[in-house]
Amino acid sequence: PAIQGNIQKKEFRFGPFRMDGKVWHAGGQAGSYSEDENDVLSGGWLSTCELHRPHYCISAKEIIHRPDQTFTAKHVTLRFWSVPIFYLPWLWGSTNTSNIGWIIKPGYSGKRGAYLRIGRLWQNETLGENQLYLDLMSKRGLGLGFDSEYTSESRDLKIQLYGLRDRDTPETRPGYNRRFAAEDERFRLNTYYRHELYPDLTLRLNVDYLSDIAMLEDWFKRDYRRFEQPKSFADLTYDHKYFSAGLNIRPRINEFYTAVESLPELRLNIPKIALGHSPLLYNSENSLGYYRMKWRNFDLSRRFFIPPAEYIADLHTDPSDYSSFRADTLHTFSLPLDLGSALTITPRASFRATSYSRSSRNKLSTQDLADIIAAENHDHPHNQFPVTAYDDRGGSLTRLAAEFGLEMRSKFWSDWQESQLPALQFGTWRHIVEPYLNYTFAPEPSEDRDNLYFFDSIDRLQKQHFLRLGLDQRWQTRQGDSIRNLFRWQSYLDIHFDRGEESGRYPGDWGNRWEFDPREDFGLRAVLLHDLGEGDIQRGEFGLRLGAEEDLHGSLKYIYRNDHLSRATYSMGSSLVDFTGESGYVKKYFETTDTISATVHIPINDKTAFDINAEYDLEKHRLSEHTYELSRQLHCWTMVLGVGWDNHDFQVMLMFRLTAFPKVKIDLDF
Repeated sequence: PAIQGNIQKKEFRFGPFRMDGKVWHAGGQAGSYSEDENDVLSGGWLSTCELHRPHYCISAKEIIHRPDQTFTAKHVTLRFWSVPIFYLPWLWGSTNTSNIGWIIKPGYSGKRGAYLRIGRLWQNETLGENQLYLDLMSKRGLGLGFDSEYTSESRDLKIQLYGLRDRDTPETRPGYNRRFAAEDERFRLNTYYRHELYPDLTLRLNVDYLSDIAMLEDWFKRDYRRFEQPKSFADLTYDHKYFSAGLNIRPRINEFYTAVESLPELRLNIPKIALGHSPLLYNSENSLGYYRMKWRNFDLSRRFFIPPAEYIADLHTDPSDYSSFRADTLHTFSLPLDLGSALTITPRASFRATSYSRSSRNKLSTQDLADIIAAENHDHPHNQFPVTAYDDRGGSLTRLAAEFGLEMRSKFWSDWQESQLPALQFGTWRHIVEPYLNYTFAPEPSEDRDNLYFFDSIDRLQKQHFLRLGLDQRWQTRQGDSIRNLFRWQSYLDIHFDRGEESGRYPGDWGNRWEFDPREDFGLRAVLLHDLGEGDIQRGEFGLRLGAEEDLHGSLKYIYRNDHLSRATYSMGSSLVDFTGESGYVKKYFETTDTISATVHIPINDKTAFDINAEYDLEKHRLSEHTYELSRQLHCWTMVLGVGWDNHDFQVMLMFRLTAFPKVKIDLDF
């Protein structure tokens, strides 16, 4: 092509051209170049495909490229071969490939209808990685979103904004979704901020403001599965070598959630430290705050869901809010005694005082609280659990509590130098056995817990008298400079010396957890919790991982949970292993769960693979979720085609992703 210009000024004009780089390839009708000014291309195109006629390209009538690597383009068209697929009248961005990406996401789904998401990805020094996108949906309307994430050593900032005027708001009855009024103006505003003001002083802020109870479930399913009810808070924490102090404010900003507000709360915690030059150790936890229990604010009364013949107005009400100042202080003394090299005995004593500005004459038992939690479950509005309310006639109270205990721990190990198993990818290995026992006796506190306002487990202290026998075994091998657990088996057995309020029997739980990782391409996980008092298996989990990531691999997961009210096993002065999170003082009914899920990745050849994901509900006898995806690496694209069903909702997914820049994609994801 003809080139004209001034070599001294480094200014050039050129005719039809083609440029080939390591990743990018471009061409056009004409252009101009200046070292200090903007570069201009006319009739230009850009692609990562090096063929003479690229499989795809982005063309524009005019492209202006600036010295800071930003550009603007007019009349932009995305083409597959020579066929125009998508058009934008104007586009801006950056040729710095680490700072730019694009979203073009068309498709169709049963929930959204025909839809198109278009957006831009970019980076800057202030907000980090950013996404701005627009959703056009034939069934749901217009949605606008912005995501941002910035992370550094001293500061984190995450912003997530999304809003739409929903034309198909989910409703369980006209104008209502379960017991809440249906909202057409739907949004989410989520912001998290962490700032290390000084090396020991950290500020954390989190706001998660939602338009309605179903917003998270409908539009942010991944977050909904992680935490069904997000929290909003402000926290300032000072961490010192000998203590930690904090100020926390937690309001409830979504009235359709239940939350314990702290307005505010002051904390002062002292980790285990030696008292002078003595072997006696001391630690303490202290808090002072104004707490308010805020139950969900429903728009529909329970009488709309319970048959009239069975509805009792005094029992089938909604929970009432309550509040109180509370000051709590806990002090624990322990004396570890080493008897030789194999046995450590640690007697301990804990003392706690908790003051309340208000209390109730009316008593609420553990059963009453479990009934309240079940009654306000918005997913089961037809339930008939009774609701009992606190009153405010108990006046101020101070509760005194104590706990005394003894721990014994030992550790034995044996090295197996001659037992080498190359098939399991390890040579010499070590077997470690750590048996322990934990005896705990906590006499009945000075005040009946049923008269104290319930905010958290601090308010539900009761008499505890049990012995926990435990065993922690590990089989380890060394790989390079690191140590890897081949097999770990943790087990404990609780023996109570009084009858449990929940089961009425002496025996407690027998818990086991197994972790088996003999090879990089094989692993097992299992948890089993057996209630010896009830004689039932209350919780069971099993997980299998098989195959290397680049080869044929899959996973299998089974979860079982029985319908039960678990027994509390609690200690103020020591840590207790809890495999399932069900042995604390906060009680609720655990519904029956019986599901099995599996994933399989099948590489067909070097460029093609097939993936299967499925979940079967054994309780309801149905395949609740299953998806099937075929991926194929093309010349300059990776294509993924998938179909699936989510609780009878049919989905189709088609995605094209650039092999050179995976952030640049066309994604049909329903």
